[in-house]
Amino acid sequence: MTRFLMPFSLLLAAVLLPACSFSTSSKSSSDLASSPSSLVPSAKDKTKAGFETDVRDYTAEFVKSPDGKLQAFRARLGKIADQYGLTHWDADKSTYVAIGKGLRKAGLSQPQYEAFKASLGDSQAWKMDAIAEGYQP
Repeated sequence: MTRFLMPFSLLLAAVLLPACSFSTSSKSSSDLASSPSSLVPSAKDKTKAGFETDVRDYTAEFVKSPDGKLQAFRARLGKIADQYGLTHWDADKSTYVAIGKGLRKAGLSQPQYEAFKASLGDSQAWKMDAIAEGYQP
């Protein structure tokens, strides 16, 4: 009986083992068990990502619009931030990185990009640097 079970066990292991998936990670299994939330984006992360996507898309639309006014642009960004429950969006670097991504998405010429970077960044160095960061591919 043992002679029969040993080959059967090896055959069963050979069939089932390839169906298993193993991966390596920098986190141990005990780390993952103690912090499963690190694997799933938080609601805050999802909110921020959604806001940044909307800012990028709206910026691309705005700069292609023939009658875009800076005041209207800022007002719309405020409304987008309100939709996501965000405050102080105008003092957040990620807003300006998203604006830079929108400028890249719009496919502007270099002179157009430079002009919008200065106006949308209020000619403030940190804002224009963040826009430039987002503009990079």
